[in-house]
Amino acid sequence: MKKAMVDTEIWAISKKKPDERKFTSREKFVKALKMHQKAKLFFRDTFPKLKVYMSLHQIAEIYHVLAFRGIRIPREDVESILEAILEDDNIIKVPVTLEHLEEAIKESARSNIHIWDYLCFLPVKDYIDTVFSCDEHFIKIGEEYGVEVINLLDI
Repeated sequence: MKKAMVDTEIWAISKKKPDERKFTSREKFVKALKMHQKAKLFFRDTFPKLKVYMSLHQIAEIYHVLAFRGIRIPREDVESILEAILEDDNIIKVPVTLEHLEEAIKESARSNIHIWDYLCFLPVKDYIDTVFSCDEHFIKIGEEYGVEVINLLDI
């Protein structure tokens, strides 16, 4: 079983269906819709076969992204999603330590990558071999830490 981290953006793309009215062109909407569909298929077909590791910070980040950023999902639905994450024994929840925070600050300052990405990644890095992400920052982080990064939404 592959041990993986799934980037918050994949969660958001899968849960938030694009609204065509919010796009400046049909082409951009179609691309976003394809990404949404691929992300949904990932959670249906691939996610159940993974051993997923999540930092406690990432769980809070998922709540924020789904409930408060961009297209907002009703809070009751977001709470149900988080409850499912917390109850899923196949998702290992990893605490963020002071050492993780200190390393995240140092790495963020060095790389100019958001500290939030490091607070998601650093607590789980010793447990995983793969990160599923469509974020170019994670490609860089993966290379630096020797972790495979799979961009399953690359269209």
